Amino acid sequence: MVLYDLISRNIKIKKRTFVLLGCISGLANALVLALINNVAENISDIHKENHVFYYLVLFTLTVLIYGLTQQRLMTKAARMVEKSIDHMRVELFESVRHTELSTLEKIGKERIFNTLSKELQTISQSAQLFVIIGQSISLVFFTSLYIAYHSVMAFVVLSLLIMLGGSIHRLRANEIQRNMALAFQSENQLIQRLSDLLDGFKEVKLSAPRADDLEHEFALSSGKARRAQTVTKTLFATDFVLSQITFFAATGAMVFFVPVLSDVYPEVVIKVTTASLFLIGPITSIVGGIPVFTTATEAAQNVLALEADLKREQAETSPPRKAEVQPIESFEELRLEGAYYQHNRKPGDRPFFVGPVDLTVKRGQITFITGGNGSGKTTFIRMLTGLYELQAGQIFLDGRPVHDADRESFRSIFTSVFADFHLFKQLYGIRATSQEEIDEWLAFLEMNAKVSVTDGEFSTIDLSSGQRKRLALLSTILENRPIYIFDEWAADQDPIFRRKFYEQVLPRLKARGNTVIAITHDDAYFHLADVHLKMVEGQLMEHHEVETDGVPS
Repeated sequence: MVLYDLISRNIKIKKRTFVLLGCISGLANALVLALINNVAENISDIHKENHVFYYLVLFTLTVLIYGLTQQRLMTKAARMVEKSIDHMRVELFESVRHTELSTLEKIGKERIFNTLSKELQTISQSAQLFVIIGQSISLVFFTSLYIAYHSVMAFVVLSLLIMLGGSIHRLRANEIQRNMALAFQSENQLIQRLSDLLDGFKEVKLSAPRADDLEHEFALSSGKARRAQTVTKTLFATDFVLSQITFFAATGAMVFFVPVLSDVYPEVVIKVTTASLFLIGPITSIVGGIPVFTTATEAAQNVLALEADLKREQAETSPPRKAEVQPIESFEELRLEGAYYQHNRKPGDRPFFVGPVDLTVKRGQITFITGGNGSGKTTFIRMLTGLYELQAGQIFLDGRPVHDADRESFRSIFTSVFADFHLFKQLYGIRATSQEEIDEWLAFLEMNAKVSVTDGEFSTIDLSSGQRKRLALLSTILENRPIYIFDEWAADQDPIFRRKFYEQVLPRLKARGNTVIAITHDDAYFHLADVHLKMVEGQLMEHHEVETDGVPS
């Protein structure tokens, strides 16, 4: 069973304990029925012999045993499932952390987010219901034994009708799973459309056609999810009703058919009929729990599918992990020879590639890279930093080739503020710094009046885009890595701070030995670069080599 295998792989499940507690709980529940039937049948004799208190104590003890074992069972199940989900969350997070950027782009963040949040939550919410279903099955078993004790024919009729009810759902299981898989895919698309709306809200507000198309796509995805969920729930509703009808038929059979098929006394008919009515609760719990169980099973399959995809992609693209990554604190020369990368495109699309690139970066050097949109600047930066694995060529650090196994250590020489940067509210990974240094840089970046840092956390990041970029710059400065990557960092800064960035921040980084590689179009500051390169259709060259109509650009 997929769900059980997923939950039990990280923790040791004491099956005997659960079975024992479930049996005691179910048996106690069935004994309550037996006691009630016995007292009801002999009520006059019990009162005459003054045994009411005895039966009352016995009834109370039975109920207490049921309550204690059921509570213990549900508590243990909740702890077990939550512990397993905790392991799964951490494992998935770690697996995503160690995956490559190209793999993340291929799998899609929407699917990862949906699995880590919705699917694991679905499994968590179903934990105690599984116990109720298990206990209900136990109760049905012991109550059926009680019925068999009084009438074998009643037991046979009841068993046949219960199996008929169970078969109804089984026949539709494949169709239900197909619709649930379709609903999961549609919900992933919904998350993607919602991300497009929220992340690109400004662009959406500025274009009514774009907004209309996005809303149309969202409505289509929502409609697919609605139809899939409606079909699934309709199947469940039909199954539930048919199962209930089957159960009512079983109860009616105790009265109408069992006396005809066998010789039973009227009091036996009353007992087996009462027992069959007593089964309404547990059978309803079982039938009602089937949709939840199916949903949780589908969620478990989605978790396993994501894990399998991550592992397969990591086996193809990720370098072997080292027990401990030793960060590289300094370098003298970084060199690329014949570096090449081509994006995977759909059949028929024009291939886009960057390279081959030959480049040498010296320690303490400021390099500016310019180029038009789509020329390959961002792809080149991802190649340079090891975020994309080179498909040809080689990177050399201080004359030594950087192999796949060295990639994570190699990446430790870089810190960056990308164009699509993410600002962390907490200063993760920054330890060797002082509050005085943080406050000094906050003042230098003119952010001390708006933000403070306490216990390694910004007091707020609810700021303008330009101010958020300054805080991202502060984070990289505090990291003090050998190489700084800036992708159009000054694009949304005011003219005064833009000048400060080029004329004060960059020279200050250079003075302390840092290397800067900046993608920029601020031609007023090109003279501050030690090296000026230009990217043209995936080819990187010295700026003075690029000509337009015979005139150097």
